[in-house]
Amino acid sequence: MIEPQSTITCPHCGHRQTETMPTDFCQFFYDCKGCAELLRPKQGDCCVFCSYGTVPCPPVQKARKGGQPGCCEPRHAPMAEAHASSDWADWTSNRGSYVLAWGLPTALLIVGIFVPAPLRTVVWAGCLIWMGAACVVNAARCGRTHCHLTGPFYLAMAAVTVGHGTGMISLGSQGWLWIGATIAVGTVVLWIVPERLFGRFLTHDRSG
Repeated sequence: MIEPQSTITCPHCGHRQTETMPTDFCQFFYDCKGCAELLRPKQGDCCVFCSYGTVPCPPVQKARKGGQPGCCEPRHAPMAEAHASSDWADWTSNRGSYVLAWGLPTALLIVGIFVPAPLRTVVWAGCLIWMGAACVVNAARCGRTHCHLTGPFYLAMAAVTVGHGTGMISLGSQGWLWIGATIAVGTVVLWIVPERLFGRFLTHDRSG
């Protein structure tokens, strides 16, 4: 049975913290909750749990149970580091950057429902451009799969919003409802389906 949790002891301040380990990749970085020092694995280890934890990471546990070489073997280290580095660079995995790039704009999109159409056009278009640009940058930073699709999608919806709001295109009396529903459904579909099919990071698939 795989043990999902490990207690990390910071080598700098001695702070101990029990964490649930990721099961599908080796965590290369860890922010100490005591001193905020950024921890990295020791030479030859694949992750911070193997270096500073009471229990090694799930990939190593599985390898040991099966009698196979673990991901801490030198030939696996570059792949593990590349995977962890992409996860570290992913804005959607960081609470602060996620709130700034997508959380606040999403809240403003909801607020925009209750304002007059001219102001709604400005608010929705601005938020969609902001979110689309964030997705495009994040895709370039870490290769996050869904961002390759949601970026262009949000930018396209911003154009539709401006077109409908200014009267350049007509979507009928329920146009705003259709735009809002398309944004909501499109976000869910473009986030979940591609990552189920191709994984969280396209760069990982190419390197694997």
